[in-house]
Amino acid sequence: MDRLKYQIPNDAKYFSTVRLMLSGILNLLNRNIEEIEDLKMAVTESLNIAHNLNEEDHIDLVFEIEDEKNIKICVSEIEEEKLESCEKLFLAKTIIDSLVDECYFNENTFILSKKL
Repeated sequence: MDRLKYQIPNDAKYFSTVRLMLSGILNLLNRNIEEIEDLKMAVTESLNIAHNLNEEDHIDLVFEIEDEKNIKICVSEIEEEKLESCEKLFLAKTIIDSLVDECYFNENTFILSKKL
């Protein structure tokens, strides 16, 4: 398994760097443009959630690629209870649900999983 860690300031102007990094990773894995765009949208929505709920000055991300067949994207410091109680972020969670195979919480980390 390959594991890449990335940390950005908790500022929306840096979201494009995460999208660019994800595009590069998926391009190396020979993914088609639809898969790339779907995952970029899901990651952007997870960053919007983190930006709104995270009280830290940064957002930590971990990209895990398993045998070039599965990718997990872990976004830190998102509390499930806070997300579920924030009505304005319901649409973001719905978009993520429709674009990835699975999304779930492990402690305070929001994990997106997609088979490639």
